[in-house]
Amino acid sequence: MTGATTRHLAVASVLVLAFGCGGQPRGTGHGSQAIAEFARVRAARADFVAAREALDRVQAEAWEGSADAEAVRRAQSAFNAAYTRDQKVLATFLTVALNERPGEPETREALGLYADAAVANARIILDRGGEARRAVEVLEDADRLLRALNLPVPNDLAATLVEARRAQGSPPTATPTPPRESASLAHPHRRTARSRR
Repeated sequence: MTGATTRHLAVASVLVLAFGCGGQPRGTGHGSQAIAEFARVRAARADFVAAREALDRVQAEAWEGSADAEAVRRAQSAFNAAYTRDQKVLATFLTVALNERPGEPETREALGLYADAAVANARIILDRGGEARRAVEVLEDADRLLRALNLPVPNDLAATLVEARRAQGSPPTATPTPPRESASLAHPHRRTARSRR
């Protein structure tokens, strides 16, 4: 899940970081239409949160033996689709909002949703043993965007970024058992050499 999630967020980050470019998507104008577009942002985020909670629940049930692999696969697929939609809708809204309505409460809230998504997905990567480098990339994208807009970086984003950078810089011998697996993924030929001894 973390690989697909990070790839989707990286694509969304490219879209979001292109806010200053001239082309603007249709259907995200002023007034009532802008309100309708922000309602879509909130709806997409609610669907994403629901899909994430459903996936967590199914994975817990699978761990206990009450859910099979097919149920996990379906929940994973629904999560990926909801996440992709959430990020696309959010990027579409922000592309126009930051150019036309940078000071509006909806724009600030949308930026908060973007930062929240970065923290949430970095936490998934870190808590489930993914590559710390990916978590750092996700968080740095959000951090750069907020700083470029002269907006404060949320405390949880800053703290998670520090944690991810620390994990990225941890020596491979920090914990005896897992590092062997990490080393074998990073250097498969070395693992082969050891296994022959």
